[in-house]
Amino acid sequence: MRRRRPVALAIALAAVTLIACTNKDAAAVNAAPRLSDGSYMAAVARICSHAVAAFNTATTLGQTPTRAQTADFLDGIDATFATMVTALHAVPARPADQAAVTSWLTDWDAYVTFGHTYADAVRAGQDAVVQHDQAARQGALRRRLRAFATANRLPSCKFP
Repeated sequence: MRRRRPVALAIALAAVTLIACTNKDAAAVNAAPRLSDGSYMAAVARICSHAVAAFNTATTLGQTPTRAQTADFLDGIDATFATMVTALHAVPARPADQAAVTSWLTDWDAYVTFGHTYADAVRAGQDAVVQHDQAARQGALRRRLRAFATANRLPSCKFP
């Protein structure tokens, strides 16, 4: 019977973790601002859809890539996000939505910046340190980005 305890404990901890993450995601969606401008959301959805298409056609890494190959691949992904974010910045938002849009785009800018930082860390063999140091911050950032997309019915913008 004692041998089953660690398995049961592991299952219970996994369930609690899943529930906690799900609750954090739900809370983030509830807290996310809702936009009022349907034309803005349509334009944004088109831009994100183009990025999705680029990701769907991107090549993948082989089974044992070098650090340089992995970093180059990550830089390519980051460049796609950077192009998308530049296009998102060009879409005008209604004054009533401006604060929410600015906050969302600021989060995207931070995500793109981190992507470049992380690629450089992989190249230098420091990715574990960066992951450890940035895990909570990046998790919260990705949660806000997904929550905004979910709250505003923008599934094509729900990436990270």
